[in-house]
Amino acid sequence: MQENITASMPDSTFPKPIQQSDIQQDYYFLQAQKVSEKMLSLGLISLSEFNKLTEINRKTLSPFWVEIIPKIP
Repeated sequence: MQENITASMPDSTFPKPIQQSDIQQDYYFLQAQKVSEKMLSLGLISLSEFNKLTEINRKTLSPFWVEIIPKIP
C-alpha cells in the first residue's frame, strides 16, 4: 500500500506575480545601466566606479530579477 505524502512548500517557491511597478523598475534599472556602461566605455568613469554604480542601481531600483543576476566581485 502506498502512502500519500504531502509537503508544504515555502512561499518563496511560488512565482511572484509581476506588477506594472516591477516592469517600470526594471526599465529604470536597465536605463541606468546603459548610461553607466556608456560612461565606462568613454573613459568617464573607472571600472570600480562602474561597479559601485551598479551596486547602487541594484539597491535603489531593485530589478525584479535581482536574485539571479551575478554578484559583483
